Amino acid sequence: MVFNSLFSYMSLTVYIVIFLLVYVYVKKIITKNGFNVISMFILTFSLFYFVTPFFQTFFKLLRDDSSLFTRLLNQLSDEEIFFNLLISSLCLLLIILSYHLRFKSRVDNSNTCKQEQIDKGIKNNLYKKLIWITDIIFIVAVLSIILLIIETGSIKTYLALGALTRGLDKAPTAYIRSSYLQLVTLSVIILVTPYLYIYLYRFNKSKVIAIKFIISLIFAILFLLYNQGRAPLVIFFLPFLFTIQKQGKKGFLGLTVMFGIGLFLLNYLDRLFKFLAYGNFVVEEKTNVITMFLSEFSYPFTNFSLRNELIGYSGYRYMYDYLIWPFTMVPSSILELVGFNKESITSISNINTEAYGFFLGVTPSGGIPVDLLTFNFYQFGYISLIPICFIIGRILRKLDLIFNFFEKDYAIKILLYRISFSMINLMNNADISAIVRNRLDVVVLLIILIYIYRNTKNTKTKHNNKLPLFTNPQG
Repeated sequence: MVFNSLFSYMSLTVYIVIFLLVYVYVKKIITKNGFNVISMFILTFSLFYFVTPFFQTFFKLLRDDSSLFTRLLNQLSDEEIFFNLLISSLCLLLIILSYHLRFKSRVDNSNTCKQEQIDKGIKNNLYKKLIWITDIIFIVAVLSIILLIIETGSIKTYLALGALTRGLDKAPTAYIRSSYLQLVTLSVIILVTPYLYIYLYRFNKSKVIAIKFIISLIFAILFLLYNQGRAPLVIFFLPFLFTIQKQGKKGFLGLTVMFGIGLFLLNYLDRLFKFLAYGNFVVEEKTNVITMFLSEFSYPFTNFSLRNELIGYSGYRYMYDYLIWPFTMVPSSILELVGFNKESITSISNINTEAYGFFLGVTPSGGIPVDLLTFNFYQFGYISLIPICFIIGRILRKLDLIFNFFEKDYAIKILLYRISFSMINLMNNADISAIVRNRLDVVVLLIILIYIYRNTKNTKTKHNNKLPLFTNPQG
């Protein structure tokens, strides 16, 4: 660690206070409820916006300079980094305060649901609907992947496609026909089916469902290898690991061990993806954990630290990104029928990447996603960032009300964990069009979870209404 001045000691004290507050607050949540949405959100937020500036400030000799965002981050002074840390902290504080605001509600969300509370007939009806929905998702996703494999000519070429088309100057149409591009988006939903089949298997331990789970897991791994994302591959398996044991809450130790293993695997997964794409295992070695961390996770904080410079390059977006995303899901051929050119839709991620290239006078070879805070700052500056932080807090609270409702329902835990761990993906790439296109599996899973919640909640209400108004006192 490097201490150059009194400011370094003062800032270290602030970092320690922030880390302790985060630890105590999240520890309290986990002890009471286990991992939920707000706990994973805070931990992920801390990873991107607190740990990154801490490493960048006190481990200068271990900084990374292999990417555009780390090169620009290295140009910031300690004072600038500390100032942006404080702004990030205020944003998180606003989200937490919004999360804890209590408004008068007619609904009692304090009760939880157990499977035995659900009427058997309604439970079977819900099961039949979910198996039908899951099978449709499974068939659509598997057919999409098979058609893409046929189009590319082999499984090996399909697995290499993600790396071969990664970057602003590389178009998928060089390898597959434009009419097949929608299959890439549809194939994402294969990641939903293993979780849903596990959930359904815990309702009904059927061999058919077990076989469907195995097949869906194989195709999900195929997609993850095609996608060439190291973090998504690790995050995909975390919910399974967290639900291996039926009893007991998973604390900091379990998550820390899993994160350490995941970080250790990142470099080896990079070797695997390089081999799939180029047929060799040559990859740049990053043996230092801190350097590797900064190379992988520092771009959200870099984005937010350069927010004023980014706005100076692009101008404000005036909520454009909240309105235009549905058009990114429509095929170009359909949009052209109404005189709309899809190429005129400028992604905020592309603008963000172009800005980095402009600042450094280079041509970017890969994209730099827009994180949660910067995405909302792009719209109207602080005028949009502050109220949206408040809205985020309310959304997190609503999601945790659903989590608390299913506290005693072990079968659904794997779906809840998947939503929780998805906070990592949603925070480091908050572009709505990218979320709907690349994280369609999380969107679909969330919709299904809300559907289960509403049906189960209505069933529980009917069950409680059947109970006698008065009971004889015991003893």
